[in-house]
Amino acid sequence: MELVLGLLFAGVLFIAAEVFMPSGLIASLGGVCIVAGVGVTFERYSFFAAIAAGVGSLVVAGLVVYLELKLLPHTPLGRKMFNHAASSGKAVDTGDATAQALVGKKGLAATAFAPTGLAEIDGRKYEASCIDGFLHPGEAIVVAGRDAYKLLVKKVPAV
Repeated sequence: MELVLGLLFAGVLFIAAEVFMPSGLIASLGGVCIVAGVGVTFERYSFFAAIAAGVGSLVVAGLVVYLELKLLPHTPLGRKMFNHAASSGKAVDTGDATAQALVGKKGLAATAFAPTGLAEIDGRKYEASCIDGFLHPGEAIVVAGRDAYKLLVKKVPAV
């Protein structure tokens, strides 16, 4: 009986852990544990006990995942774990007139470019790729062109 309960408990625990460390592998391991627990129950006890063990452990696993996703984000611990802020960033479709108007403008590298990063031009940040390769934050840049969804920049030559 300890083996059955251990396998079923481990399966539910692995499925619950999948919420914190999503990969698919952990939940799969949980499913294998539950199937093994049901199999041992069938072998040692009966068909109906195995059905009860399988259904019971899946109901408990579903309840645990529901509680993790619905209640945990509203607890003090959950507020630290889950992201509640919305992203205000948006992709710049460099095929539009705004991106075309930026060609030739000068700005600064807001982040390191290796070779992509954020460029600050006229007070706004844009995703960009540096033609010259690596750039340090704060280096002067000029917009040389555009790609599908990013600007192409290059270093401003030292005078």
